[in-house]
Amino acid sequence: MHFQAVGTRCAAHLPSLELPIGDREALEILERLGYRRVSVDIVALARAQVGVGVYRRGARMREVPSTFDCSSFTKWLYGQRGVRLPRKSIQQYEACSFLSSGRFLAGDLAFSTGAFSWYRHNPALGIGHVGLVTDEQTVIHAANPDLGVVEERLEVWQGWQGFRGVRRFIPSDVELVTLECPPDAEIEWSDDIRWKILQRLPR
Repeated sequence: MHFQAVGTRCAAHLPSLELPIGDREALEILERLGYRRVSVDIVALARAQVGVGVYRRGARMREVPSTFDCSSFTKWLYGQRGVRLPRKSIQQYEACSFLSSGRFLAGDLAFSTGAFSWYRHNPALGIGHVGLVTDEQTVIHAANPDLGVVEERLEVWQGWQGFRGVRRFIPSDVELVTLECPPDAEIEWSDDIRWKILQRLPR
């Protein structure tokens, strides 16, 4: 499982790098190379935007974190973890795995129809809105120009006629490490990190 970098941040699933050394040694090598492990709480980041973040439909990624639409908000949050999400809400929906029921986890994404809904083939199944689920079973989302970024109970979303469900981008059993990479490292995918480490091992 490999992740595309976002700027100088890249999430890595260390077992997927298939290294001949342990995780601790691998991280020590990366630290010597100028990589820094960072802890990112995307729910806390999302909450920091409640009542602050400005909504504008079609907001550009270069405008975050001052101005969002719903999907640029979730894309920006995941980007802080070094995980690149697609841009549009329907693309995020399609990139995630469907969750049938149960208690949803922080970082899951809730989807619904919106003022404008995207669809592949059936307009009755359109996706137009997305928000971030929290451990408290709430959803934080960039709602509209009047409300900006808000936090609401998930059950409110589930009661909407246009609710499209909750989906998960990162499997619950996958533990990720977020790395702040040196600017000159040219890390595009987490798999690139494997080769940086292997170059430092005895031959």
